[in-house]
Amino acid sequence: MTGSCSFLAPTPADLILRDVERHAEHPDALSNTGVMLHLTGAVPDLAELRQHVAARLADLPCLTHVLDRSGPTPRWKSAAPEMDHHVKARHVDAGPEPLDAAMRRLLREPWPEAVPTWRLILLHGHVPDGFVLLYLTHHALQDGGSILAVLEALFGPPMGSEQSTAVARGVPHAHRLRPGQVLRSTMMLLRRAGKHHRWSSPAHPLSSRRHLMLTHAPAAWLRTTARAGDASTNDVNLTALADAVAEWARAAWPRAADLPIPVMVPINLRTAEEVTAPGNRLFLARIDLPGGTMPPLQRLAHTRTLTHQLKSTEHKAVLRAMLTRLPMWPFQRLVALMTAPGRLTLGASYVVVRHRLRYGDAEVNRLDPLVVCPPGAPMTVAVLVYGNEASACFRIDEALPGAESLPARWLQALEDMATAAQPAD
Repeated sequence: MTGSCSFLAPTPADLILRDVERHAEHPDALSNTGVMLHLTGAVPDLAELRQHVAARLADLPCLTHVLDRSGPTPRWKSAAPEMDHHVKARHVDAGPEPLDAAMRRLLREPWPEAVPTWRLILLHGHVPDGFVLLYLTHHALQDGGSILAVLEALFGPPMGSEQSTAVARGVPHAHRLRPGQVLRSTMMLLRRAGKHHRWSSPAHPLSSRRHLMLTHAPAAWLRTTARAGDASTNDVNLTALADAVAEWARAAWPRAADLPIPVMVPINLRTAEEVTAPGNRLFLARIDLPGGTMPPLQRLAHTRTLTHQLKSTEHKAVLRAMLTRLPMWPFQRLVALMTAPGRLTLGASYVVVRHRLRYGDAEVNRLDPLVVCPPGAPMTVAVLVYGNEASACFRIDEALPGAESLPARWLQALEDMATAAQPAD
């Protein structure tokens, strides 16, 4: 990946992802995140893999910096990675269960002090004709877009930074903000930041223990429904999630039954100039998805209306200005307001990967996201669409009764919508 890279000082979003870990009573709720790359082909040589990564570090400042809070102002401090520490290999026994167990152990491993918080682990032995590259990092250092930019730089085709999946669409480089739009965007954020207490239950207090569940769906289901409903594929994903939560709530969580479902959606604000910069370039926006019982395509129409405002260039320009121009203290107050107890809720991220990935002759045939679910959040879901498959990672608080059924409910909702969207013969 070619092109210069600039980056901001650490933002409150970066800092809170560090601070929130102090409230984690179990390693499941740490801010560790990443992606599993499943490849078909011969297991590579570890020394060659280390050389491959080392040769690309100069273009990846998010891999060569650490979050330094030793001074009066937080900053990104340069730190040289050691390939023997950051790129490793582990043999696992045959079958999917040993691979899954290895991933869970590695996801919980702590990070040493003063070294960049990322690892690339070659896992092999679970299948005879392939291997996994497990990329792990800390959310304070990288958001989902940054992670995919790194993977494209390491394993994607040659491209300019503006072509990266990490680059947000519709974010203006230089945009004169109109006072009216600033007021509308600010009021929209404040209206949607009210306390809802949807997940506050004395009988089932939230914990730091998490289910981690991966599931997969044909990407054609999302595309078929999106075309029929004149919506985006993420609208379809959010609609399926709302349907799954509403159905589960009627059976197991009366506090959310037949009520709107508040969901935090990350809005990508990363420009091409900072595609591989350290830190987060996103803004969490809350929308209240329709709950209760309704036909799936009707629910999709409501969802499309709710997400429409989030996609405007003018609104993104205001959010970008908040991220880059606001002094630390008002931004910190805003982040604290939106993440206070009683306001935290479900999180749902979604990315369509734009480029095919490979390492040497081995092709990446699937990407599995590994999402963060911080203390106080009941569930987070991350979906990556790669080629013809949508891979979803559900991190669900174990305190929610029967919530391990949600991935299957999401999958069923996607299939039902795709069936309903099929034109009649």
